[in-house]
Amino acid sequence: MKIRHLTLFSFIMALVLASCAPPASQLLGSPAPNFTLSDLKGQKVELASAVSQKPTLLVFWATWCPTCKEEIPTLNEWAAQYPQLQIFGIDVQESRDRVKAFAEKRKMNYPILLDEDGSVAELYGLVGIPASVLLAKGGEIIYYGFALPENIGQLIQK
Repeated sequence: MKIRHLTLFSFIMALVLASCAPPASQLLGSPAPNFTLSDLKGQKVELASAVSQKPTLLVFWATWCPTCKEEIPTLNEWAAQYPQLQIFGIDVQESRDRVKAFAEKRKMNYPILLDEDGSVAELYGLVGIPASVLLAKGGEIIYYGFALPENIGQLIQK
């Protein structure tokens, strides 16, 4: 009996939390919410400035996430293969020291931004990681998913 109550409680809490942020389907085609985060060197990066230059892929991740680790080689490859694409790895709610050590060890060849309080993840309605958000030049959200976009070359040419 307690298991049912706990399951029902968990289900209700998931619904409440999910209702606090816009679902991914509502974000597609809309302008990306702007934010400013620090990179691993302490420099501030503003999204609006980046997307005014070129398409931008936001990849929300964490050092403890196995799938996130599996995506690193692909993201390194894309960083080299598509110079017209800006990639930002956005670490969610971890310390600068932990993320910096991880990024150096894994040789992450794209900028890492720190969402230390999770406010940007919340702004984008994240319910889990990894999550990827592809923005067209100018900032329109053209992809939102829990995996890297499979047709990245076609998407960034739009």
